[in-house]
Amino acid sequence: MIVITIRLVGEKDDRLFEGFEIDNEILYIDLKKEIQSITNIPIKFQQLKFRGGNIPMVERPIQAIKFGEEIVAMHIDLPWWEQYYKFANIVLKSGGERMKNANEAVRIYKKLLENGFFSVYHSFNLFQMEKQHIIESWTDGNVKLMKEATMNHFLQQHYKHGADDDTDFSCRFEVRPKDLGGSRKNTLAFVKLHGQKEETKFNIKCHHFGSSNSSSQGQVPDIKEIFCYKLLELIHVGPPVQFILPIKSTGSKTSLYIATRWNDNFIPLSRNTEKIIGVDILVQILLLGTFLFVDDLHSENCGFWKDTNKVAIVDFMPKSFFTFANVEQRFFKNDASVYWDMKYIDVLEACDEETRLEAARQSLKKWDLLSKIDIAYDEIKHKKDRLKKQEHSPTEELEKYISTIKQNINNLTEYLKVRE
Repeated sequence: MIVITIRLVGEKDDRLFEGFEIDNEILYIDLKKEIQSITNIPIKFQQLKFRGGNIPMVERPIQAIKFGEEIVAMHIDLPWWEQYYKFANIVLKSGGERMKNANEAVRIYKKLLENGFFSVYHSFNLFQMEKQHIIESWTDGNVKLMKEATMNHFLQQHYKHGADDDTDFSCRFEVRPKDLGGSRKNTLAFVKLHGQKEETKFNIKCHHFGSSNSSSQGQVPDIKEIFCYKLLELIHVGPPVQFILPIKSTGSKTSLYIATRWNDNFIPLSRNTEKIIGVDILVQILLLGTFLFVDDLHSENCGFWKDTNKVAIVDFMPKSFFTFANVEQRFFKNDASVYWDMKYIDVLEACDEETRLEAARQSLKKWDLLSKIDIAYDEIKHKKDRLKKQEHSPTEELEKYISTIKQNINNLTEYLKVRE
């Protein structure tokens, strides 16, 4: 074993991981896995350099390395980040060409997100968490299509309730207040079906990267997003959810809307003025963000339910997934998905390891995640099959995703037992 330094490049200042112990006889693939565990760069998106040249693809690539030398690592999508940043800044400034540049920024952003780029570079992640919703607002303005699809969805439910006509059906819309948690690309729907005496309020949002007036070539729905909404509902972290799948009248196969029942009992971290947030809520949010591979858990998207004081997540973004090489490191260094006020970061940093571990143990026991994962899969199966009929084939990706999160959760469970 020798001690070397891993230098992560790409941001304004390089990040150094010094004192890293490694065997210079390490196999090529094992070296890549070690680099991933330290830098978060997925294996297939790593560019590694040693002594000014690329590390060769040979069985044992660093046999010549000496004590104290460096391996330089970067995410291969850095040039794409530069393009994204250019388009994003055009959108954020006043002037023409905003829609065109927003479309390009969103297209590149999806690529960066899927390839795990923002889990690698902290400053770039902060930029997108602060600015991306503004950029997306310039690409997804077609609320008319959203309302038409929503009306059709709930009208079908109305007839399934036994109605002979639509005389006692109502579905009206209101602009959604911006100070509520969750996506800003949405509307509120107030729905009353056959036999119901009162309206039910739903928050209707487009799936991430969907089609719009300015971009008819929207990205296909991400099956992981559908699955996670259902799973969060089942463990009582997310609100009750329905999925409004593409219909012919939208003119697009990429339109998918997510309808969450809204009871005005969600208190986001950003608007919490009464409750002292305990470390258990923060640990639960980080735990779900890390092990379900969901991003964008900033202080408007997560908080707690006022009536139960239990953790709440109302909006998020799916991201790339992989099997963790080091589950302990992922558990304790898992804040890449969140962007919180310093008072909440301070609560976490002041918490000792055992308290965080116990909070995780109690949460996993309460959620019964592995069985709920199977139930969630069964409950969205018909949605998945409908997507397949509309020329999307999400089955393989979803099964890989579920297999991965189950393995990581099993590994975490074993680790928590060892630490008892």
